[in-house]
Parts: sequence; C-alpha cells; structure tokens
Amino acid sequence: MDWPTDYIGELARRAELERAITENRDLLEGAKAMYAASPATFVSDCVWLYEPRNANKGDPVRIPAVLFPRQREFIEWMHQRYQSRTSGPVEKSRDSGATWMACAFSVWLWLFEEGASCGFGSRKEELVDRKGDPSSIFEKIRKIVEHLPHYLQPDGFKWSEHSNFRRLVNPANDATIVGEAGDNIGRGGRTSLYFIDESAHIERPQLIEASLTATTDCRIDISSPLAGTIFTAWCDAVSLDRKFTFDISDAPWHTEEWRKQKESELEEKGLGHIYRQEYLRDATAGISGQLIPAQWVEAAVNAHQKLGITPSGERSAALDVADGGMDRNALARKFGVLIEDVTSRAGIESDEAGHWAYLESKQNGVRRLRYDSIGVGAGAKAALREVEGIEVEGWAGSNSPIHRNDVYVDGRTHGDMFQNAKAQGWWLLRDRFRKTFRAVEAGRVAPDEVDEIIAINGDMNEIRELKSELSQVTYKSNPAGKVVINKAPDGQRSPNLADAVMIACAPIDPGVQHFGVA
Repeated sequence: MDWPTDYIGELARRAELERAITENRDLLEGAKAMYAASPATFVSDCVWLYEPRNANKGDPVRIPAVLFPRQREFIEWMHQRYQSRTSGPVEKSRDSGATWMACAFSVWLWLFEEGASCGFGSRKEELVDRKGDPSSIFEKIRKIVEHLPHYLQPDGFKWSEHSNFRRLVNPANDATIVGEAGDNIGRGGRTSLYFIDESAHIERPQLIEASLTATTDCRIDISSPLAGTIFTAWCDAVSLDRKFTFDISDAPWHTEEWRKQKESELEEKGLGHIYRQEYLRDATAGISGQLIPAQWVEAAVNAHQKLGITPSGERSAALDVADGGMDRNALARKFGVLIEDVTSRAGIESDEAGHWAYLESKQNGVRRLRYDSIGVGAGAKAALREVEGIEVEGWAGSNSPIHRNDVYVDGRTHGDMFQNAKAQGWWLLRDRFRKTFRAVEAGRVAPDEVDEIIAINGDMNEIRELKSELSQVTYKSNPAGKVVINKAPDGQRSPNLADAVMIACAPIDPGVQHFGVA
C-alpha cells in the first residue's frame, strides 16, 4: 500500500497535534467537541490501521488512516444515514478500505454517542471475531481502540472487562459494539446502526430481513455485487443518494500499473472472473456455466444505434407471471429486434397481472402478447381470454422444443439439442446476443443477420436489473446430451425480467392456442 505517500510527515503532524492537545486543556475540550461533530476529522486525526502486506516491503504495518477523497465521502455518507435513521447499500470494489472505515465509524459512535449500539454481521463467525486474526471485524475494531490517543480512551475502560467475544463496551457512556453471524444476524437486541459485511454472500438472507427490520432503523450492507442476490437487487432499486459505490479507481494505490498487474496475475491462473467480480464490480462474472456473458449484454445496449439500424417489424410483448414471495411480474415490450422496455410489478395475483400486461400493451401499440401459460401463469389466461385489439398466445417452457425435427446445427435437430422449449428459447436468445456482440465489435452487421441480433433500449428504468438477470442464467448438458437451463443458480432470485425478454424472443409455436382479435 503506497498510502499515505508522506508517512513521516503524517507521523510528525499527529505527534505535534497530540502534544498540543495534551498541554492545553481548552484545546483538548475543543478537539473533543470537533471530533464528536465530525467523524471524518476524528478518523483523520486519531485512527490507525493495520496493513500486513506492508511487511514484505519493509514498510510499517501500523499506518495512520489518511483518508482519500472517496473514503471521506463514505464516512460523511454513513453519518448522514445514522443521523437520518435511513438504510443503504455499499457496492464496493475490493481493497477499497470500506470495512476499515465502517469499523472506524463504529468506534466514533462508541466514543461520542451515549448509549449507542452498533452491530456487525457477516456470514461466518470467524469473519466477525477471531482473536489474533486482523482480518476479522472485531480485531480491526480492537486495533483502532488500542491505538487511540490517550485523551480519547474511555474512563474506566479495561480490556479484561469490557472487550469480550463479539462485544465491546464503553463504561463511560454505556455505548456498545456487538457482533453476530450467519442466520443469527439480527437476533440480538436493538441497535442504533447495523453493518452487514459481504452481504451478497450471506447464505440465507431472507432469514435476517425481518429480524433486522425489527431491530434497527439504520442498516448498511457492504459487499461486492453478485447477480440474483437481495443485496444486488437493493443496489439496483435504491435511490442514488441512499447508495454508496467504491470504484476500483477510487483508491489511490490502485494505479493503472497495479490494475494491469493484478488482472494479468489472475488471468494467468484462469481466474479473470475474480478480477471482474471483486475489483470491477461485475455482478455476473463469478457465475459458472454462464449462458450470456455480461460483455455480450453490454454490447446489445443501444446496439441498433451503434450499428445504424432502424428497428422495424411487429410490436409484441411477453408476460412472465410471478411465482409468489419476493418474485415480481415482468413485462417485456419488443419492436422488431429492439427490446423497447421491461417493467415489473409486485403484489398482484396472476389474473391481475394479465389485466396489467394487457393495458400496458394496449397503450403502447402492441399487436401480439405472449404469456407463460404453465403453473401460476395459467391464472392470467382468464384475464386475457376476452381482450380486444391484441392477439394473445400462451407459451409453455416445459413443452417440447418448437420445430423439434428441424436441424439446428451439425446435423442435430432442435429436439436433439434442447431438453424443452425453455432451454431452446434461452439458447436462441444467447445466439442473438452472441451475434450482436460480434457485430458491435466489428462495427457492422451482415445484411442477412440484421433481424437476428438483439438491441436493448439503454434508457429503460430497470435496465440494470435486466442486465444482471440476463447474465445470471447458467446451462449444462443432461445425460442425454441436451441443453438444460438453470435460471437461478446458487439460490439466486428468479430472473423475471430476463424471462420476459426470452419469452418475447422465443420461436412462435404455430400450434399454440390464440385469443383476442388482432
């Protein structure tokens, strides 16, 4: 870590500051009042960090917390969340110091906010607290407290009495810092502020949602993103002022030379996806067997403009009905090769979803509306049976592939290649994205492939959610050698928006039942 650049100068500044404050009582009281009002100033003057990677460079491992601009903004953002009693996610690039800053802020709270309680949770107990392990959250906190200036050490504080496993008590003002792990997060008492570290990797996040809602008004989740998780969905949905982002370039030690070296090291090991996920915040990079890579999806955003194509053809739409729980009904509208819009709606039954999809389609000039007719989607049928002005057709992913006897590739028919219509629809959507990526890379599209690409309107409201969902889907081959699709690997959320896009682009079954009047 090459920060701070003037280590000796910072040591001298802090030493002189401590000398002056110690010798002048008025200055001491003024400093305490200033630190109580400004947590960022407190961290800049009083907090020391531990950086073990400095040991093999001959540099000090205990270093002063010299805030780079984005870290200062982060501390101020946490202060705003605390004061306004509002929650927010922190989407971070690895090695940005976000967890250290959260620990430092918790110590500020512990020192200056009487009776405050700050909680920390992570997926494993050893990540929360393990004595002697500086990577654990509570050892970071203990390091900060241990090296506070003597005039900020709480009156009556004794390590043997007030520092316990996953618990730190300030006897001077009854403030506490507590820790929990795994499914027990949120099971303790009420807290003024609660941090969840690596939130996207919590194994059963649904179990802690209700608990934390009841125990704190201010919750801050810190993590790199992962497609299909509650954390990433929160990052996608929350307003910009309530979300904080650490980019790889924010940390001054992440120079261009450092970034190239780190990426090269991981690529050499076949682990380039780790660099993209952990440092570039690519939510889909770590997915094994990924069907549609994120760079293909990105190429499709406004691909019609990139390739100079004017969309033409039929205006159609597709409805994916929610399975219940946290699922949302999703509608995708398509004009030729262009996905004009995707939108979602929660809290309505399948028949209401049918009415909603019809009204949305009618208002936007849609001529053909397709709906998922299997399972809960069958409930939309009653609402769509009597519509006028739009042709409605059911689509069943569990059916056999459409045109099953036609050759797909290398002599293999669609029936040989795909387990069912769902696998066929997703794979053919993959083909569209691959062709689009190649065309955008080349800067042109072959005339006979213009209708075989896909473009995504970059101005739609839920575009980030859609991009994440498209790239979370995985595939494998079953024992018969046919493609099988997994839409929600590792327990991720069902990709309803992406499903709607897939259904909108899937081949038309000439034998399907139609309703309505076109």
